[in-house]
Amino acid sequence: MTIKSVDIEFGPIRATADIAAERFCLRCRSTFWSEGFGERICSRCKGTAAWRSAVSESSGHGSRRAGGRS
Repeated sequence: MTIKSVDIEFGPIRATADIAAERFCLRCRSTFWSEGFGERICSRCKGTAAWRSAVSESSGHGSRRAGGRS
């Protein structure tokens, strides 16, 4: 039996543990519906001014080695 590419239905590829589930918000600890394990902050916390105005941890620039070489 051979399988043709037209016979295969491709859906979104997700990690096995990346499932929608009820999770705890890492900020306020309330439960909320999360679409995957990458979503860990609830929408209420994401709507706060503190969350929206947060500055990222890095400047976005790569680090360089001493001596001018990268």
